[in-house]
Amino acid sequence: MHEMALVRNIMEVVVDEAEAAGAAEVTAVHIVVGEARDIVVDLFEGLFQFLARGTVAEHARVIIHTVPYRVRCHGCGEEFNLDFKDRLSQTCPRCGADRDYRLISGNELSISKIEAIPQPRSA
Repeated sequence: MHEMALVRNIMEVVVDEAEAAGAAEVTAVHIVVGEARDIVVDLFEGLFQFLARGTVAEHARVIIHTVPYRVRCHGCGEEFNLDFKDRLSQTCPRCGADRDYRLISGNELSISKIEAIPQPRSA
């Protein structure tokens, strides 16, 4: 259950950023997650809601944007998506090289956007 550590770190960042911005409430958190992170989305969202209790992000929606494995062939430079469940996708579609590539995306984990309601200004 590596999701707990990931969500805990994200929550810390969200709360710190919201407090620094003077937000009254965080309404949504957009998270970019690479396929290589192998997270269970429902578990991730549930842990976020659990850890957000009593914070400025208590009612925030978690919006996860998944980034597929993408590689660059060492032989010809072709970039293509990789699906480890499909043996054919592991072969370069341009030159036919088999498993001779470098990962260029799919390992991401970042907060891309925090939506929040600002504190009301006092007169």
